[in-house]
Amino acid sequence: MIFQHPALTVGGCCPECALCGTQGKLGLDEPQVLVKLEGSPLITGTKYIAECLRCHVCKKRYQTPIPEAIKKAPKYDVSAATTLAIGRYALGLPMYRMETSQAMHGIPVPDATQYDLLEGLSQVAYPVYQVLMEHGANGELVIYDDTPGRILDEQVQGKTTHTTAFVSVLQEKKTHLFFTGEKHAGDNVSAILDQRSNDEPMIAMMDASANNIPKKMTHNLSARFILCFCLTHGRRKFFEMFNFFEQQCDFVLDVIGHVYQHDKHCKNAKFTPEQRLLYHQTHSQPLMENLYLWLNNQLTYELTEANSGLGQAINYMLRHWSPLTEFLRSAGAPLDSSWAERMIKIAIRHRRNSLFYKTSKGAQVGDCLMSLIYTAQQNTINPFDYLNALQRNGAKVAAEPSKWLPWNYQDNFVEEQPIALAA
Repeated sequence: MIFQHPALTVGGCCPECALCGTQGKLGLDEPQVLVKLEGSPLITGTKYIAECLRCHVCKKRYQTPIPEAIKKAPKYDVSAATTLAIGRYALGLPMYRMETSQAMHGIPVPDATQYDLLEGLSQVAYPVYQVLMEHGANGELVIYDDTPGRILDEQVQGKTTHTTAFVSVLQEKKTHLFFTGEKHAGDNVSAILDQRSNDEPMIAMMDASANNIPKKMTHNLSARFILCFCLTHGRRKFFEMFNFFEQQCDFVLDVIGHVYQHDKHCKNAKFTPEQRLLYHQTHSQPLMENLYLWLNNQLTYELTEANSGLGQAINYMLRHWSPLTEFLRSAGAPLDSSWAERMIKIAIRHRRNSLFYKTSKGAQVGDCLMSLIYTAQQNTINPFDYLNALQRNGAKVAAEPSKWLPWNYQDNFVEEQPIALAA
């Protein structure tokens, strides 16, 4: 709400100057802003009451007509489904909890109704989700990891399920995808890479689990597949042993800490991938070479028991040394899989609060909406506005989903005209 001055207008004479005999004119200045906040449920609305008259003699009823625009409008605006999607798949709110909250506010929205709205939204958004998979398959850099998932129907059959968090970067656009099902990350990534049409090399960052290695790749892609392992996972093994082997672990942690300081400097200085590579080769490579020599000597000269916790940590580093230090040889290779780790927290939050998906169909709905919400957020696009736009342009989205990605949808979206409530 904007309040205008009751007596003065823009372009009018200044009362103060008028007293002095000058001709000062008024113009707009920085306004005074006062904010008042109110609480409301996640889903709210408007109740329209049409007055009805009745004759006490002949009993004839005279109903006040409701405007056709209001009658034809759907009961649930598209923003209702968007709000539910953000609440469930970004904030981790279970449907029964949102149902309870709505009931306490006097606006009931049953959990079954919530799912119907979310399923409808996912049907509109799924073509975009598929295009995002194609976009992710052609990334210059991919980072991914697994976490346990829960699908109730699958668990009843004795099957184990997982959620894969997959990040792909192509031309500074970040694609974030979630996949929940029986397949491990390696199998999910293999399915994505089947859609790859990019002939450029691909840097793939993951942890050293065998389940993360893509099982099926073309020979052409295998030759251009640059494998990187997460340095943080290697560091963590020494951190866990710190209380038992303080001196040895302190040396390893100090070296890796200096490498991360160098990487932070590159980020703050906004180095190009090539400049970052040269900086690491100049400053980090001597440190890592000394660390490799130290690790090797610990086992070669039996300074550390190979089967001890420290020995196992050393063996891990030596066994995977090449992919752990790929950042010293390939421009753009990251140090760790922290992007995927942050993504996984979204899936874990959902799992801890909602406990499980009931069916694989429900998991598909969740993966689709969670992917679109997180991709929009990580590309500085408002997820609420984005999902609303997809629903308001459903036919166009189905016809050309590639034009409705988070970073280009605003070029095609035309805001719908407000409903005329009065003739």
